[in-house]
Amino acid sequence: MLAGLKLRLHEALKRVFVRSTLYAFSGLLVFSLTLIGVNYHNLATQTADRLANDAREKASLVTNIAAREIQNKNYGEVERLLNALAQESHVIAAKAYGRFGQEFASDYLSAVPSSEAQFSETALNAAQHRKSQFSENSLMLEYTLPAFRGGEAVGSVSIRMSKEEIAGFQRDAILQAVVLLGVLILAFVPILGWLMYKATAGVSQITNAANEAAEGFLDCDLKTNAPGEVGELQTAFRRMMVKLRENMFKIERLAYTDRITNLPNRAQLDKQALTLIDMNPKACGAVIYIGLDRFKMINELHGHAVGDELLAHLSDRLVRLVSELAHPHTQKPATVARFSGDEFVVLLPGMTDKKLVQEISETILSLLTRPVRVGPMSLSVSASAGVVTYPEHGKGSEEVMRNANLAMFEAKASDRGHSIAFNERIREKVTEREKIADRLNQAVKDNALVVQYQPKIDLRSGKIVGSEALLRWTDSELGSVSPVKFIPVAEERGLIVPIGEFVLKTALEDMKALHQAGATVSVAVNVAPVQLQNAGFTDKTLGIIGESGFQTEKLELEITESSLMDYSEVLLDQIRPIQREGVKFAIDDFGTGYSSLHSLASMPFDTLKIDRSFIKNIASCQDRRAIVELILMMAKQLKMNTVSEGIETQIQKDFINLWGGTLGQGFLWSPAVPIVEFSEMVLTSQNRTKDASPATMAG
Repeated sequence: MLAGLKLRLHEALKRVFVRSTLYAFSGLLVFSLTLIGVNYHNLATQTADRLANDAREKASLVTNIAAREIQNKNYGEVERLLNALAQESHVIAAKAYGRFGQEFASDYLSAVPSSEAQFSETALNAAQHRKSQFSENSLMLEYTLPAFRGGEAVGSVSIRMSKEEIAGFQRDAILQAVVLLGVLILAFVPILGWLMYKATAGVSQITNAANEAAEGFLDCDLKTNAPGEVGELQTAFRRMMVKLRENMFKIERLAYTDRITNLPNRAQLDKQALTLIDMNPKACGAVIYIGLDRFKMINELHGHAVGDELLAHLSDRLVRLVSELAHPHTQKPATVARFSGDEFVVLLPGMTDKKLVQEISETILSLLTRPVRVGPMSLSVSASAGVVTYPEHGKGSEEVMRNANLAMFEAKASDRGHSIAFNERIREKVTEREKIADRLNQAVKDNALVVQYQPKIDLRSGKIVGSEALLRWTDSELGSVSPVKFIPVAEERGLIVPIGEFVLKTALEDMKALHQAGATVSVAVNVAPVQLQNAGFTDKTLGIIGESGFQTEKLELEITESSLMDYSEVLLDQIRPIQREGVKFAIDDFGTGYSSLHSLASMPFDTLKIDRSFIKNIASCQDRRAIVELILMMAKQLKMNTVSEGIETQIQKDFINLWGGTLGQGFLWSPAVPIVEFSEMVLTSQNRTKDASPATMAG
């Protein structure tokens, strides 16, 4: 019965005229109760103020008259005065106290036996502090005034007033509210309900239709039988329902389809993954997470329109490859979705053969990267992929996608253009990176990073002529952390800019001190690609150099070759103002990137650094020797100095020297060392050169 009553009440509240009546009734009730409350509050406040004033006046009158009697301990006179005062309306007690708060006299109605004489802390405070005291509660208020005689407080008088009059106002206010509520319910609500029903005939039908439409049920057969504007509203609403139903399919398609590739977007992929993985306890299958390599370069070099067209072609090719390669091996149709800007996800339900999934992934990557014709251009990009199988690598869709994404980034980090299957080692590396990031952030705050210097040797004279400033970090928990591990983390977490500025400041300070000791060697400082993207790089660098007072011609900033490709359009604007101040620039890790000879010749660089990977095998590999020799010849033609990194043997040094290499750097001479040790090496080298000069001349 109770459930049926609730249902009928719920149905009644759906009617417009019922809700309108309730709203009007509630509004009028609130308004009326507010007026009653305000009136009660005003009367209560005025009465309370009046009672307080009366108490103050009566207490003042008594203290002026009774001060002498209190001092002379004339109890009788004071009691007669208090008894007379207690006869007045609203006064419920009148008492006099000595200067130490003991009750001195009282009206006979509130008096207590002398054996129970009262002490009043309020009276004590009034006499001792020579200030009036006031207190009140819901039943009464009390005003205590000090009594003075000859400028000295001899006691105090307390008048207590009843607040019963205010309680009467409260009873009247409650009675008015009850009468008002009865009148509204018995007379106002029925009349108002009937008027609202007549005024809103037909609106309830529209309301019900709108509620159903909000739940996905469109009533296109809505009646239009109401008179006047409501009927017009019914007609317009029916037309809207028809149009809305026509557009619903278009809206759903726009919401769940990628605009550029027409593939399911991330929202649709999440829905399908939720259905196939989370809602199916026995679900199994695989996910291939594909990320295009260096796609940002396409947008920067050719514009986003070309990049969008290339994405469309690649997505069509990906769908075709998945259909040809994977469809025969899946329990349900595979899903290909665009996860984000240059990332795609292939969901393969029912495919659990890891070897087969890996083979399909590698095949897709090799075919996906074939050139695509976009207008007059032939473009291609490589791709990397991460592979997971579930439930082995994730019981929920979110975990599956996260692990596939981790595997894809591992593929990008290790060697682009191939596929990697997820394993726990990848998770451990991510955990390690998180710990490195946390400790590195603290190390930056604590100034725990140090700068060491690896000497650069003039290959002809054997003299130390320069150095490369290299960052080193030894953590109390992690031990000695390789820059290969913590530098990428610093770039990801936005720490590389303050770290780079720290290295530059330290290197300039150390080298300036070494110059003052008589050794004028140069120093090279690495600049990370992320630093070059920073809009304030040029101004900040010039500021640090200017503050140091270091000779700018002895400073060289090293920029990796990959920076030339990714940021060539802004690179010149960043480095030219610095170069005009006399600072030299070097291309670091040359040979590992993809920079063209045109960009190399057009960029204002002074030095070319040959990557250690080419130097390592020149003694045993003819191809490596040919490459290094060509690089050195090219640098000579471009009038650039060269630094050959990673020289570890005498034969490597002899080859580089024979082919015209300028400087060498590597463990053959020294690893990176602290500034104190480096200073000793430089000073010893220069002193040895000076000592050898006369003998050489004599010979």
